[in-house]
Amino acid sequence: MKQIIKNNEPQAILDWKADACDDWQPTYRDAPKQVYRINLAAEQGYICCYCNQDISDDYFHIEHFRPQEDFDHLEIEYSNLHVSCIKNKKKGAPSHCGDAKANWFDTTLTLSPLDNHEASFKYLGNGDVEAGITNASDMIDKLNLKDESLKAKRQAEISGILDEDTIENATENDLVTLYHRISQKVDDKYQPFIVAIQQQIKQLIPVRLHVQL
Repeated sequence: MKQIIKNNEPQAILDWKADACDDWQPTYRDAPKQVYRINLAAEQGYICCYCNQDISDDYFHIEHFRPQEDFDHLEIEYSNLHVSCIKNKKKGAPSHCGDAKANWFDTTLTLSPLDNHEASFKYLGNGDVEAGITNASDMIDKLNLKDESLKAKRQAEISGILDEDTIENATENDLVTLYHRISQKVDDKYQPFIVAIQQQIKQLIPVRLHVQL
């Protein structure tokens, strides 16, 4: 899970909230959702806040980290909003990430993408994911991060960066350079499944060079 660094709340949202008066109070129902969507996706580098798959095709929804049902006072709080993959899911299609999370929230077990939890999830070369810390197992289960479609996408992205030739022939410096390259946004977008790929590259780099990462 890639840590999200929140930007300032968009001016358009601040202006909308500033119109509040005795006769009208801003609510999520009448919020300028497209403004939220555009800004939230951009600050996340167009990857899902939970699984980190690509969402640049607009297949995502606004995710309330603390659910509206129990935290209605946070329904338009910018710091509580992210974007997560899946929008208008087809009947019978697998559910994961924010769609699977739904109204689940536990102050201890629900790990926020605003915190650095990149070591909390251990990604494997075959695309699977395991808990790096005890609490992460609950997130993996509740958000269905072991979904087979996600596993296949992770594996494809990993092997696309770390093909057999790269693994066999890349020098230590090549791998350090590769790590830094995939860690940067390109055209404002992060590499899909960035943390999973970073972990795989790091395993190929001698521990003595980890300080350069």
